[in-house]
Amino acid sequence: MRAISWCSTRAFAAFALLLGASALQAGEPQADDPFVGSVARYEAAAARLADSAQPLTDEERARIASEAITGAYIAERYVEAARLYAAHSDAGLGLVAQVTGLGATLHAGSDDAVKAAIRQQLAEIGSQPPGDSPLAPALSQFVLGTDAMRCDDLPGAVALYRTAMELAERDLAADDPAQVLFAVYHARHLQLADRAAGRLASLRVEKLALEILPEGHPHWIAVWYNMVDSSQTAGRFDDAAALYARITDLAVREWGEGDPRLYPILQYRAVALSGLGRRQEALVLAREAMRIEGDRPAGDRAMHRELIGGLLLGEGDIAGAAALYREGLTLLEGTDPADLRWGFIQSRLARAEAFLGNDAEAVRLADLAAPAFAAKLPPTHPARITSEMMIAKALARAGAPARALAMVEANIAANEARLLDTYARAQDVRTIAAGNNTLFRDFAWVALQNGRIDDAWRAAQLASLGELALGSAQISYPGDAEGFGAALEAVRTARSEETAARDQLAAGTVTGDALSAAIARREAAERDLEARYPDHALFLRPRPVTIPEAQAGLAADEAIVIPMVIDDRNVTILLTREKATWAETASAYNSTTALIRQLRDSLEEGSIAGGAFNDGAAHEIYRRFFPPAITAALAGKTRLTFPSGGPLAQIPPAVLISAPAARDTPGRYLIEDFAIAVRSSLRPITRAAIRAPGRGFAGIGAPALAETRGAATSLRGLAIDPADLRALPSLPGSLAELTAMQAAFAGEPSLLLTGAQATEPQVRAAPLGDYRVLAFSTHGLVGGQIAQLSEPALVLTPPDAAGSGNDGLLTASEIAALDLNADWVILSACNTAAGNGRGSATYGGLARAFQLAGARALLLSHWPVRDDAAAFLSVETLRRAEAGADRAEALRAAQLAMVRGQSGIAGESDPAVWAPFVLIEG
Repeated sequence: MRAISWCSTRAFAAFALLLGASALQAGEPQADDPFVGSVARYEAAAARLADSAQPLTDEERARIASEAITGAYIAERYVEAARLYAAHSDAGLGLVAQVTGLGATLHAGSDDAVKAAIRQQLAEIGSQPPGDSPLAPALSQFVLGTDAMRCDDLPGAVALYRTAMELAERDLAADDPAQVLFAVYHARHLQLADRAAGRLASLRVEKLALEILPEGHPHWIAVWYNMVDSSQTAGRFDDAAALYARITDLAVREWGEGDPRLYPILQYRAVALSGLGRRQEALVLAREAMRIEGDRPAGDRAMHRELIGGLLLGEGDIAGAAALYREGLTLLEGTDPADLRWGFIQSRLARAEAFLGNDAEAVRLADLAAPAFAAKLPPTHPARITSEMMIAKALARAGAPARALAMVEANIAANEARLLDTYARAQDVRTIAAGNNTLFRDFAWVALQNGRIDDAWRAAQLASLGELALGSAQISYPGDAEGFGAALEAVRTARSEETAARDQLAAGTVTGDALSAAIARREAAERDLEARYPDHALFLRPRPVTIPEAQAGLAADEAIVIPMVIDDRNVTILLTREKATWAETASAYNSTTALIRQLRDSLEEGSIAGGAFNDGAAHEIYRRFFPPAITAALAGKTRLTFPSGGPLAQIPPAVLISAPAARDTPGRYLIEDFAIAVRSSLRPITRAAIRAPGRGFAGIGAPALAETRGAATSLRGLAIDPADLRALPSLPGSLAELTAMQAAFAGEPSLLLTGAQATEPQVRAAPLGDYRVLAFSTHGLVGGQIAQLSEPALVLTPPDAAGSGNDGLLTASEIAALDLNADWVILSACNTAAGNGRGSATYGGLARAFQLAGARALLLSHWPVRDDAAAFLSVETLRRAEAGADRAEALRAAQLAMVRGQSGIAGESDPAVWAPFVLIEG
């Protein structure tokens, strides 16, 4: 949710951040830079002007009034700046003070004729040679750009900010820090109009800052603000929230808790926290912002009500959200009816009224809101995309599905190719997830309401993109697949290193040189990829499979299930060889994602502390995604395939309960009726042109670590922070597990690397590409679980002294560089289904690394696995598969043995014990 991404509040948020930095880092006002120490400059100058006990000469009055006016303008105290300008306009003010005084009058005034005259004056100043005031021409265009944003003229603002940047380049010294400030504003607003172009401009600004700004200069805050905004736009709310928290702490320490300048900082921090699902924390911040909003313009206050309304809606308080939206519209009364804020809030209220069943009011509001976006924003603008989808869904709910379809079809037509191209070039699932896989998801739902299941099926695949889909495309590149994969991974690695360097620079732990070097490496990797594989983006675009194509790859007993959550609807599209079916259920707004999170939490807690399994959530989730129409279509089916993305990617579907427990009857899990697999792509799996490995099994693990207690129930990969890897507990069951797996390959060549042999050098030296099945039995770690670990890893026996290429951790990037040819890889460790770090996408990280290395199927775990349970499940699954069973059926049989109490393991029937593993195919 980026509720205020386009409005004037956004236009001034960075200025508030900049002012905070100025006060914090600059100390006393600096005469040579009006942007640094502006608040202190204003307060000192205003006090001197008001001091009648010390008369001023005309020259002193002109100088001090100029400082007060400029400082007040930069501090966003427009009313005070305008008052000072009116009182001292005859004092021979400097040209910069005239510009800021005119700007304050423009922003604070209401007389259209006066405003028009001021705009003309500022335009004339911008067209003049710099003379003795080189800052004035650029600043005049900057003021006009800010005025354009306040009038919702985004194209005009972008053009004016560009002119300001170009005039600064013309008139100011090449190393003047103000160069960075003008470039920042142009990049920020360009990003609103054209996200891709704006992102490139922001990167150029960052390079400029590295060249011009000394470390610790306050303008860095404006630069970081651009980058944190990019993180938020790309769905990296964890990065954004962390930086906003640091900025807030600094600002509060300097200004105090009630200073109005905290208003936009708290707003954007609330947006970041909301993106992390931490809406209660976000509400606290948003309400604190409301408390200190003071005399902000009515439009800003109205949009803040929209922000809080969105947070309440996320918590399921639809009536409370609607009330805040109405309050926002009331605040707008008397403002320009063409102001885009009207349409923005009307579209949100239309959605809320549709949820409340007030269909006529929803349609009325939708009709009012829709024209505003088409009139003022390009079809690619994020605010227009989001708002029009809200309007369309309100229309569909209120009985006008055909009108809704016309709107979303236009939306898709304008944005699909651009979004998918951005996705292909970024190769980042979170980027497209944040920047609108909701577009595809919502289109799928509206298409279903109109009986267009073929269109819905295609869009649903795009809405369910997962991290593994990237690897599927990468390893199928025609021709030089190995070189292409290496070049693409080099870009991904360089981008990751650049992001880390940027975060470290913001935190003060590295210098600007480190970021400059990281940028250079990323640019070099991108140039290499573009030069060697110029068609890479076209090739990497997701290509959904049609219904007939998918059906051709299905067995008679198999079905594909695509679940989706759309606000208060739970939608399931089911595809069998015979037909495509869909159904939906209704539930409280946003409650299904909360239920899935609760179920996941109960499973993780159960694995660590023996907490109770949330069987109520497991049954309710099943009921929502498997209503009668779906279960009827599944008659005679024995195998289900799920996509690697979507709402159920966070849990193994096996734990869903199809029938709740009765007095004398246990509940029935989904695994009791179906073998289950997850697929990176829904395209039929082909086995052509695969070189058959000549050896059977390679097992790696049981590293030499610390002694452990309670070996039978020790966990693989708890949240730890050891001084070194040797402090990790040993896994006594691992050696027996690997040996038992090896026994399933009697008569075939096999390899075991355990204990002192389970080291990085030995793993790299082993001919792993010659083995059909690989198994790793050890601790699995996610990024951040151990200090300095930035990516997932498997633990091996650490050396006495860590060195290059041998630190005891086989990281995801090192795994991806292995040359494998395995039918499948069994990762008998914890958290191997996780992404690159805590809170990142499911089925990324280690899964994608092994996929890129050459594994055609994977057995992964969702949470910390008990040593004894991991050993039983992996050995039993492999034994059955090697005896001829389908892999999914082999895993099902192993899990059912525990469900039914047949393994002899303590607590085996608890889903936290038997359910962590999931099979990934394709």
